Amino acid sequence: MTDGTDLRARIHALADQVEHLEPARVVGELEALKFEVWTNAAPAQTGSDAPPVSDALDVDAVAARTGMSTQWLYRQARAGRLPFARRLGRRLVFDEAGLRRWLDRRRPR
Repeated sequence: MTDGTDLRARIHALADQVEHLEPARVVGELEALKFEVWTNAAPAQTGSDAPPVSDALDVDAVAARTGMSTQWLYRQARAGRLPFARRLGRRLVFDEAGLRRWLDRRRPR
């Protein structure tokens, strides 16, 4: 889990480099930081109604859980059709809680 001090240091380091980086790289780095914060943030709630902390999964783990091929997952994620998929630089990661919700909605009732 990223603590506040580490996150602050990484944001300041990025800010120091921002004038030397390509705009797309800056946006990518900011998105990676944002995703890390969202996936690693502990819920502020306490008690049994608190949502579980989510983990980032790689494409192989998602393929195993969904029964879909890794190629299909990459194509769907690139097209923006998987709400639980996120890019971290060139890497594609999947939010476990989002995957669970997506799978639950797709199951026949």
